[in-house]
Amino acid sequence: MKTYLFILICILSMCFFPACGKDENYDGYYIFGIDANETKVSYEKYTPSSKDTNGLITEFLDRMSNEQEDMHMKKAIPDDVIIDNYVLSEEGSLSVYFNSSYGNYTGVLEILRRAAIVKTLCQIPGITGVQFYVAGQPLTSSNMEAVGIMYSEDFIDNTGGETNYKQNATLNMYFSSNKGTALVELPVEITYDASIPLEQLAIEQLMKGPYSIEGVNKKTVLPTIPEGTRLNKVTVKENTCYVDFSSEFLNKRKAITANVAIYSVVNTLVELPTVNKVQFSIDGEQVLEYSDTVKFGEPFERNLDLVLSGVTVSSD
Repeated sequence: MKTYLFILICILSMCFFPACGKDENYDGYYIFGIDANETKVSYEKYTPSSKDTNGLITEFLDRMSNEQEDMHMKKAIPDDVIIDNYVLSEEGSLSVYFNSSYGNYTGVLEILRRAAIVKTLCQIPGITGVQFYVAGQPLTSSNMEAVGIMYSEDFIDNTGGETNYKQNATLNMYFSSNKGTALVELPVEITYDASIPLEQLAIEQLMKGPYSIEGVNKKTVLPTIPEGTRLNKVTVKENTCYVDFSSEFLNKRKAITANVAIYSVVNTLVELPTVNKVQFSIDGEQVLEYSDTVKFGEPFERNLDLVLSGVTVSSD
């Protein structure tokens, strides 16, 4: 059985509401949307015409699908996203069924849309939580786990202007063996802000190195990313993860081989359900060779031949 090591990655990256906060003397409804810069959730006061629960659900969903009166706020439900149906359970859980187009939205923008929709609908009496379905299937997070029922309080709003929507995931990280010629798999459980792509979190943890993880036996593993390396950008398109490092990445650590340095990143990223291949660039430019020994200009696939089995990485 794998030894799971725990770290906490807390990244508070988005402003949720303006510092002035909502009107404390107002006890009516709000329609939530996204600010013009697509960096935070915004809102406007709204007086519905409907009185019953189903009427309010329909009216609020329709309102969030249309442009808002406030020109500085974008609608939460974009034009290509269609609501096929909704079902309210006796327990107060509202299931909203979107067409497949909702699945095209990921990262920060999807989290913002999700927050706006959930907070709007959870104001309706009788609704305790909201669950999303996309093309008939439960909405999944970036690590392909079902998001499940969401509650208004999951998306924290306060006058301090910060939010984090936390999720849990296990990342299978690959660091160097103590001899520097092979890879060692290290499963790491994280709690993270779901607005941050898992690809970015995985690379950032590789950059921190294995010794930043509690319980790691320093005699069994070595870091793989050269000191001073910066992650300029990471994106995923058609299951290929494009990783742009700063030039420091070319300064391979002397204790490890070039293949170990490269496949530490590749194998870690390909563990994610969104990635099949990894394409590197350095400061936005293609580099043909790494450390004068490994061809570096083409996409890399996972290499399990480098992975040692049966290695204990815990100091317990």
